[in-house]
Amino acid sequence: MRRAWHAAAAYLALAIVTTWPLIRGLGRDVPADLGDPVFVMWALAWDCQQLLAILRGDFARLATFFDANIFHPLPLTLAYSEHFIAQAIQILPVWALTGNPILCYNLLYLSTFVLSGLGTYLFVREISGNPRAAFVAGVIFAFAPYRFPQSSHLQVLSSQWMPFALYGFRRFFDSIDAQAARGGRWRPLLGAAAALIAQNLSCTYYLMFFAPFVIAYVVWEIWRRRLWARVRLWMQLVTAAAIVGVVTVPFLLPYALVQDQLQIARSRGELSMYAADVYSYATVVSEQIVWGAIARVFPKAEGDLFPGLVAVGLALIGLATWRRDTDLKVAPVTRLAWIVLAVAAIHLFIAGAALLYRRFVLDLVLFTMRVTNVDQLLLRALVLMALAAAVSPGFRYRIGAFIQTRGFYLVALLAAMWLSLGLTPQTLGRPLNLTGLYQLLYEYVPGFDGLRVPARFNMIAVLMLAVLGGYGAAALTRWRWATPALVIVTTALFAESLVRPFPINGMGTLRDYATPEARVYRPARAPAVYRRLAQESGVVLAELPLGQPDYDIRAMYYSIVHHARLLNGYSGFFPPHYGLLTLSLSDVPSHAMTAWDALRSGRVSHVIVHEAAWLDDRGPRTTAALTQLGAMEIFRDGTDVILRLP
Repeated sequence: MRRAWHAAAAYLALAIVTTWPLIRGLGRDVPADLGDPVFVMWALAWDCQQLLAILRGDFARLATFFDANIFHPLPLTLAYSEHFIAQAIQILPVWALTGNPILCYNLLYLSTFVLSGLGTYLFVREISGNPRAAFVAGVIFAFAPYRFPQSSHLQVLSSQWMPFALYGFRRFFDSIDAQAARGGRWRPLLGAAAALIAQNLSCTYYLMFFAPFVIAYVVWEIWRRRLWARVRLWMQLVTAAAIVGVVTVPFLLPYALVQDQLQIARSRGELSMYAADVYSYATVVSEQIVWGAIARVFPKAEGDLFPGLVAVGLALIGLATWRRDTDLKVAPVTRLAWIVLAVAAIHLFIAGAALLYRRFVLDLVLFTMRVTNVDQLLLRALVLMALAAAVSPGFRYRIGAFIQTRGFYLVALLAAMWLSLGLTPQTLGRPLNLTGLYQLLYEYVPGFDGLRVPARFNMIAVLMLAVLGGYGAAALTRWRWATPALVIVTTALFAESLVRPFPINGMGTLRDYATPEARVYRPARAPAVYRRLAQESGVVLAELPLGQPDYDIRAMYYSIVHHARLLNGYSGFFPPHYGLLTLSLSDVPSHAMTAWDALRSGRVSHVIVHEAAWLDDRGPRTTAALTQLGAMEIFRDGTDVILRLP
């Protein structure tokens, strides 16, 4: 346990260095940008406020938990995006003590690195018995280059419970007595269930994406240990699955209701936009200090998936040294099997070339051979390998031994990468003749049609790569110069992930509005207009301008101060009426009665006008127009005005 604490401390130190200078402004600065992270702070604050009220005995909040204060008067608006309840529980004591959403967010942000590293460390140490190799595996997963372009998406970074779940299941299976006809210990199994619940409640994507891999891992452990006939074991697993389902399903019901009410479904075009390209795995963000100027092969949204050469090299070493974990003594592979395997290898090579170039062209003088069907090539290769296994017991036993030691992690890695390519896999933006494995999930698994970023399967691929890389690091520890080699490897892994400058309080320039200040303030130092509004009661608020995301997100964030219900909102989905509402309030001076009717139909009691938000004089004219219609100015702080409607 002491080594685990040492590993966690090391991961924390690496996280601080990676995100420097964030630690210097932990309670005031925001990593990445002031877009989605500010939205997440609002969600965390909402969750924490509801949880504290429930803990004080206000159990009525359970029924209204998802009725967040945005898009008034619609219900269940928290379910328009991630709910972040697991993260809120994680940070609740800090919120109760400080009430600072920026501090809470930053601590959660840093914890994703530390806990991802620690969970991977524990899992790889369990399967390899090598703490040094396990630490390297933790670095691969916790500081993968993929994490940094996702810095504004806390839910995507919150993948730390995946390795903890695998660790719990591994400990459970290791506790099974091979001789006695009973199951394993309950403690690690319940720990795995708790980690899985935490993962499910941290990110809806991983709830959907990781579940098939967990099931596959459990089945793989049962297969390789030959535990099919253990009735007690199955009863334990069913009990754990029931616990996970009972806790998880209630948090899915609001999403099902919202999806049914709004008829939400992601289009195929949207899925294609946010799916990985084959060349996404050779693309990294331009700010990466080692590869940023080199590995920019095919930039696209959510497409910076380059895992780093060092991690890939370690994984290849881990695959190549699988025999060290077995005492395999079987007959050699027959000559016929080698011939068949050579043909299978040719098929795999051509399939790889077709993946990269969409077609494989071979000029044979008399004729030219063009191959484009990757599906057929892969299928033929699998058939040929099965034939080789049928004619050669030596090869068959070797395949079985490999699957028992490394097989799951390799298959899971390839499957996650394949799934990340989405419905119609592409290379350099052009369709491939390859079946989209994601198509099966999209068509037949409820909920997948509401997810828009297949590329996020890459986080599971990175976890599997980290495990294989841990095996590779374990192989290096057998070398005479193991310690300096591991130091060099770890340093190289860290360098391949490092981004400079690390973005803090990022803001883009707005085209039609004045760009807001490049920072947000904790509630105790919020702008005076919000602190004054907190003195009003029964407030239903509209903040103008409405419909511009940067201003809507700040309106949501500062509602932490006054707790008013908002006409404004920003989320993963928008209600059908919001476009019309935005249009009605887009030019109040020119269409005053239309705007007034929209405010009255929304039962708005107060309006905040940010007069400096417009590039022309529309701000002061908006205040004047509403005042002429009967609104009363009750507070002014510079160009920020509170109006009370009659």
